[in-house]
Amino acid sequence: MTEFHLSPAGAASVERLFQSFDQEENRRLEIMERVKARVLWTDRDKQVKSAFADILLELAMRVDPDKPFGPGNRREARSLGVLGKTGAGKSSLLSRLFAGHPAFPGYNVPNSGCALITVNVPSPCNLKALGIILLAQLGYPLQQERSVPLIWQLVTERLRHLGILVLHLDEVHNVLQAANTREIVEIRKTFKTLMIDPAWPVALVVSGLPEVKGFFEKLDEEEIRPEGQQPDTRGEVRRRFRFVELPSLRLPHDARMMAAAVKDLASIAGLEAPADLASDIVPRLIHAGLYELGICMELTHDAITKALQAKAASLVIKHYADAWRTRTGSADRANPFLAIKWLKVDCSVVLAKKREGDR
Repeated sequence: MTEFHLSPAGAASVERLFQSFDQEENRRLEIMERVKARVLWTDRDKQVKSAFADILLELAMRVDPDKPFGPGNRREARSLGVLGKTGAGKSSLLSRLFAGHPAFPGYNVPNSGCALITVNVPSPCNLKALGIILLAQLGYPLQQERSVPLIWQLVTERLRHLGILVLHLDEVHNVLQAANTREIVEIRKTFKTLMIDPAWPVALVVSGLPEVKGFFEKLDEEEIRPEGQQPDTRGEVRRRFRFVELPSLRLPHDARMMAAAVKDLASIAGLEAPADLASDIVPRLIHAGLYELGICMELTHDAITKALQAKAASLVIKHYADAWRTRTGSADRANPFLAIKWLKVDCSVVLAKKREGDR
């Protein structure tokens, strides 16, 4: 495996950055690194981990157990869809899973030789653009115009050449939302081809918004197909895909879990948790985070930063209010941590920071 090192220019840039911090900033940096590295394990992590283990087992399975593992004696790959609303924490959950898996050392490190790669699908995107992005990430940037079929043929060859076992497409809805009927058919066929390649089947992991599920389940019998090609079947795609949907938080059901998570993060930062954490702060936090775990955790990180800047002894609601004000620029009357009727506050403005990419 190739190790990744900073270039001389990169090392010098980072060194100057660290030298610019004073003692207090270094203290906050060290604390927030520990806070943000803390993992909140929930039932949904267990679900996704179990589903991922299943597709890896299928990936290693032979058709004929009496013959050697290799081209022509491998089962078709199965795939996993992790779905949830913006801010649900899909990308963070999968990143933790991949980085900690023993089969994928060096995940997300350039030139590491990791057998799993993640491609962040930009918005807008189409099948051709996605193929070009993927080729560049696979170390094969295109130098001239190519057709869509040739681009994806090159993708298949590069995946095989580099030994990529799993391809993760994050924000996959970005390639589906603007696609017409013909393009939808081509996208589906392309994904399917990767999974059933007899020489080198690749497992797909897709993460995106809940409507992605319909792309794989609702096959239209009137779809445009090449002449002579038989219609696909609903069951064919369902067999290949397993879905795990990340549910939104609920009040009061998830208040205790969220309070325990906030208390834990505060303790890592050396902060006390206030008496009204479970009764007042957490319900407001869940509402402010649009009932999505990922956003709630981000807001808590921001609030802890505010508490550290203030050299406070406790993490209190004022720190959440200050964090919300900094993040959204909202007036106090539209601040869910200050408003008396906070349940009536429209908190969708919190998504402005996330529109560049769901984490």
